[in-house]
This record gives sequence, structure tokens and C-alpha cells, in this order.
Amino acid sequence: MSNYAKELEVAQAIAREAGVIMLEYFDADQKVETKADKSAVTIADKLINSLAIKRLAEAFPADDVIGEEESRGEYGLGRKWFCDPIDGTARYIAGEPTAMFSLGLVVDGKPAMGVAYDPFLDRMYVGVAGEPSLCNGQAISVSKDDFKSGRFAVSGSMKALFSLVYFKRMIDDGIRCTPSNGAVHTMCLIARGKLVGYIEYGLNAYDMAAAHLILEGAGGKVTSLEGKELDYSKPFRGAIMSNGIMHDEIIRYNS
Repeated sequence: MSNYAKELEVAQAIAREAGVIMLEYFDADQKVETKADKSAVTIADKLINSLAIKRLAEAFPADDVIGEEESRGEYGLGRKWFCDPIDGTARYIAGEPTAMFSLGLVVDGKPAMGVAYDPFLDRMYVGVAGEPSLCNGQAISVSKDDFKSGRFAVSGSMKALFSLVYFKRMIDDGIRCTPSNGAVHTMCLIARGKLVGYIEYGLNAYDMAAAHLILEGAGGKVTSLEGKELDYSKPFRGAIMSNGIMHDEIIRYNS
């Protein structure tokens, strides 16, 4: 990959360091705390977020970093790094090895490059705008499945899911739904052809920036909940992700 060579090198090095921390605390005392929004945070989340800010400040001192736990800078135009230190913290705390590290570079509100790392399977996903996405150096591709042959990812409690209009409609139509284990993990599964799509109302830009490119570079599609282009220059909530084939149909289910 010729574009963003230095950025990719730095991001992957940070991802490797983050993976070491994730594995170190996976079966150790995670010092779990509850944040103001009632979500959980571990010592590993905090250490990794601080590590990313430190490494990026050393390599790209003019760039801002927006992280889930800690930031240096704010939304806007220019070069912004979006870091989710542990995507899937709840599953990480529960001892399920599906959490991933995510780091993406956004330039003037559009994703430019990103990496997502699964330390449990040692899988490094890389995406660059306009280029094929890779997993451990090998090209990946979405499936050509539709709702008859593929599976759609869902997340949340059963009570919460049955309160969602799109979920009720899908169940009534006999669509096969499968529980997801974190947005980044789920988007990488779509990029590898294992799932056809996913809707998540609560996603933030730091959840999405890296996996957005990874999925698009594998032939998939990512939009807002209304089917519009995502603008990373300002905060947003929620997105629809798919193999591209099913995207318009997913939007109709959600409308």
C-alpha cells in the first residue's frame, strides 16, 4: 500500500502494543469502573488509549486524537485520529475473546486509513481509502449472500431488540439473525464474508473510523441510519453496515 505508509506503520505498531496490554489483563484484575453513561471501562482501556495518544503525538505532533476514554483535540476538519482502545469491553470483561483495538485516521471528515487488531487470533486488518482491504497481508472480500443465504448481526438484550421496528420486521420475515460481539469485530466479519449486515444505533465515530474503511475496501458499504454518507468532522450516533448487496433492503427495514 503506497498511500499513508508512515501512518500505517505507526498505527500497526500501536495496535501490536495494544494487543499485548489486552492479553495481559484479559484474565487478570481489570480494575473495572462504571462511567457516567453506565458503560464499563477497564484499566486496559485507559492504558491503551493513553498509549495511542502518546505514540501519535510523537509521530504526528500536529494531529488531534479523539479516543473513547481520553482525547487530545476536538472534532472538526484536518487530520484526526479516532481510537477505540477496546471495542467490545463488556465481552472482554466477561472473558469472551472477541474484543478488538481500532485506530483510524480521518482527513477533513472522511476516513483515510485505519487498522483493527484482534490479539486473540493475531489478525491485523488494514484499510486505506480507495485500496483493497487486507487481513494479515491477504485481500479480504464481502460475501454475495442475501437474506436467504446469509446472516444478519444484531446486538443488545432481547427486550431491547424486540422494541426495535427493524428487528421485529426481520423476525417476521424469517431472516436469520445472529448476536454480534462488538461493532469492530462485527464489521470485520462482514468484510470477511461471514455476515451480510449490521445496524447499531449507539455507535460513535471512534467505533467506526477504522472499520469503515476496512469494510468498504472489502466491497461493503457503510452509511448513516438514514442511508447517507457519514461525516466524521462532527459527532454522530449509529450506522448501517453491509456487504453492499443488502444495504438498501436493510435501510427499508429500518425506515
